[in-house]
Parts: sequence; structure tokens; C-alpha cells
Amino acid sequence: MPRAVERCLAAFLKEQHGKATRPRLDDAVAQLSEAFTAERGHLPGSYLNLPPVRSAYLAHFHPQQILRGMAGIGEALHQARARALRPGTVPLRVADLGAGLGAMSQALLCHLADEGDEPWPELALVDHQRSAVAEARALTLAVAEALRPGAAAPRVRCAVTRIAPWRQRARRAGWRFDVVLLGAVLNEQRDDWAPLMHGVAEVLAPGGVVVVVEPALDETARRLMELREGLREAVTTLAPCTHDGPCPLLARRRDWCFTVRAVRLPRDVRRRAELLGHQSAELRYALWAFCRGHVGETRTGPPARVVSDPMGREQVLCAAEGELRVRPLAGARRGDLAVPFSELGGSRGSARS
Repeated sequence: MPRAVERCLAAFLKEQHGKATRPRLDDAVAQLSEAFTAERGHLPGSYLNLPPVRSAYLAHFHPQQILRGMAGIGEALHQARARALRPGTVPLRVADLGAGLGAMSQALLCHLADEGDEPWPELALVDHQRSAVAEARALTLAVAEALRPGAAAPRVRCAVTRIAPWRQRARRAGWRFDVVLLGAVLNEQRDDWAPLMHGVAEVLAPGGVVVVVEPALDETARRLMELREGLREAVTTLAPCTHDGPCPLLARRRDWCFTVRAVRLPRDVRRRAELLGHQSAELRYALWAFCRGHVGETRTGPPARVVSDPMGREQVLCAAEGELRVRPLAGARRGDLAVPFSELGGSRGSARS
């Protein structure tokens, strides 16, 4: 994460939640962490409208979600370019659905700032939590200013509504978006995910991309795998799959597809992660990026993905030919792209993040 954005987040937390002292935040983060992992169903549907919960989320979980979003969005847009997907509008029209505090939009701004001088996108933040949306807009504008001081601000619209009615309104009005972002949204949906994603695909502009980033929990990630498989005839997956074939991991009932990335967390986030016994040097997430319909099979990068930790003398890769079992690749994490040994003339293969 850019240092300027770290400073921006810290300053925003202090300005908006000045009474949230370190001890209070530590306690609130611990309680929210427990609720996320064990008692998600007990959280109120509008938990980010509650100031103590919102400050805890902003202090600890929000920076991590920005980092996950940066990784997922970067890979998705890279694969979109490889498949010659070119949104037809400048600036990009972006819908951030279930935006919360705007982490996915802010991740996109970080990615675009790193890419060059492309104009800021036009952002639509959609969430039913009014207080969260108001803070999301202010924070997104603050992040944009931190990334490009003195530059024109992005246009940020807000819609205080749930995704389903917004999607129906968008379809009736003929709205189309070049990028649709969903960050940690599906795991909070109690209904079938497929109708939601069909509806999301309907608001994509030609060449548009949907990026879904979810927690790397087994149940959530496996449901996302099943969703990808169920929609294979209607959409083209850009990531994490390196091929357009069936998912070989679905047959492995004790495993699920997720990505691990090394990360440098902001200091206080790292401190709290260590106190809670959480990973403090890496992030995990489940990813799905897709476009509507079928596009060419041109891809870039290695043709397989690491989908297991080393298991004794072997490690599992996912490739077009299905599940490959190879000798462990040095330093390879789940989610790394890899060249199988069969394509390297019988050598052990190689991997990269």
C-alpha cells in the first residue's frame, strides 16, 4: 500500500473517530474478528452504521481489504488486457456494490495511480448502510487526493440501497459499467448467489470486467468455485483460472481455491494481527474475475496455478489438463502462477506471484 494512503487512513480514523483510543480499538477489533470468523450470522445487517464497529473495521480490516483488492484488481485487469478487453469509455465507469467503506474503490485508485496518468474513474458506491456510505465517499476522495495531490477529484456518486433494487434500477435505466467491484459481499448473502451474479453481468459495458474478492474461508471459497462452474457457459473467467476448462478442485472436497500473498501491513494493523494470533506477513483471499459472454483464449503468464501447500513430496497445480501433481516448487504459495515441469523439459518447474 502506498505510504501516502497509509497516512491518509490513519488521519481519517483520527478525524472521524477521535474517541476511539488504542485500547478501545483493540477490544473492538478482537470482538469484530470473532464475529467475522465464528458468529457472522449474529452481526446486525447494518453493522457498519454503528460507530464503534465502523471505527474498528476502519482501523484494522479496511486496510487489509484494500490490499486484497489491489492484488485481485491488478490480476483481473492484467488478464483483461491480455484478452484484448478494452472498455470503451474514459474515464472508466465503476460500480462498487456492497461498498462498505469503499475499500475496493480505493484499491482501484491505488492500482490506477501506479499505472500512470489515466484519469480517475467515475465511481458509484452502492450500500444500504447510510453512515458507511457517507464515510466511504469522504474517504475515497481523501485517498484520491493522497495519491495525486492537487489533481482533479474523481466523481463519486452514492446510492443508499441494497444491491438487488439498485441492479433492477440500473437495468431499467440502461446503465452500463466498465468495472464492477464486489469486496466481501457474497459471504454476507444468505440467498443463492447465482441470480445476483447474473444481474451483475447484465450491467457490464462491452469489454467490462467484474472483480469479486472474498474471504479465504473454506465454505465461502468453495461456494465461489461452484458459482464459477455453474456460470461457465454464460461468462468467461479471467482469474484465478488459467484455463477455460472445468474446475478440477471441485472434486477435492477437503480443499478450496484461494490466494496467499506476502504483504507489509501498516504498523498498528500488524500489531493487532499478532495480538490476535492472525497472519501478520501475508493476506489470503478468494478471487473471481470475469467478463460477460465468451472471448478469445489468449492469456498471458504461466499456464498453471498453485492450489495446495506442499504435501510431502508433491504439490498440486491447476491447469487446462486438470489437476497436476508435481514435486514442491521452491517458495511457491497458493495462488502463485506456475510453469509445470512437463513444459520445462522435465525439470522441477517454476512459480511466481
